Amino acid sequence: MDFFSHAVLPYLLGNLFKRRKDEVAAFVIGGIAPDLDIFIMWINFVYPTFFLLTHRGITHSLFFGFFTGVIVLYIASRERVRTRVTRLIGTEPVFTGRNIAYAYAGVLLHLILDFTTTKGVPLFYPFEAARQSAEVFFYTDLILTILSVAIIIILYKRPAQRSKTTKLLIIFLMVFAVLGAARLVEKTGAETSVRGTDIKTYPTSGVFDWYILEKYQDKINLYKYNGVNKTSQHIATFQKLNIVSGGGNPTDALLLAGGLPQVKMFEWRAYTTAVNASLSNGSWQLEYYDPLQKVMIWDSPEIIRRFGANWSSVRVEVKKGEAVVI
Repeated sequence: MDFFSHAVLPYLLGNLFKRRKDEVAAFVIGGIAPDLDIFIMWINFVYPTFFLLTHRGITHSLFFGFFTGVIVLYIASRERVRTRVTRLIGTEPVFTGRNIAYAYAGVLLHLILDFTTTKGVPLFYPFEAARQSAEVFFYTDLILTILSVAIIIILYKRPAQRSKTTKLLIIFLMVFAVLGAARLVEKTGAETSVRGTDIKTYPTSGVFDWYILEKYQDKINLYKYNGVNKTSQHIATFQKLNIVSGGGNPTDALLLAGGLPQVKMFEWRAYTTAVNASLSNGSWQLEYYDPLQKVMIWDSPEIIRRFGANWSSVRVEVKKGEAVVI
């Protein structure tokens, strides 16, 4: 879900239940705290690990989310930062035990919203790295983003009154519920439009469009479903392991490459993973890519296609028992 929705919803809820201003501030700060992981993402570029130091990674879990909320609330309540934060949210943050609880409530609300979106969040990390997702909304929903920005503008222009914030909260929740219900109906239609044993459906940025991923032992079929005409169309088929050239068996090379943190992180982020492998002069060249991500890039504008080509795959060379990202 978008940054604005994560801030608006706890603010409206806090005012609805007549919480003190510092409690509302802590609620809002907790609501946006997990997305401040953008400031730790660089660590993975400098020193690649599989500690989920990425967006929607470590800070988006029930365990580490608590500490994220505490840390961000503490920083926001420091004298040098407090004034700027107060200007942004209109309320002064205060670091107390009670407000820590409100900050964590904001974190939980953040995780619930992100759970409804594609790919979801690793709720139970570090005990389990798998992501949980209802796969109802796209990564960010344009309608909810526009609505949240409009609510922020309304609240900024006029002082907040409980009657007004209540109406705005009802509008937000109604739009969220209607969109969610419509998407669930479409999701059911997408799931039944293709007959297979291993079917998964994923929302797109389009209001009525869905991607369908059908897995077999050796291949992956991709379809696109339209909720208006209720039909699905086959897009492409990808081999899970495609020996491009050189022949041979890359099993050992794949085992070595699979241990690299860059590969682990790529597979964690991906909807699904396929590999192109080629053998040349005793060296295996392996390209790990996400077939669904590749199709999404195909459907995107030219500028996104050029940018996406740089991060939609990871290439590894395996030579003499050593795997290196290239």
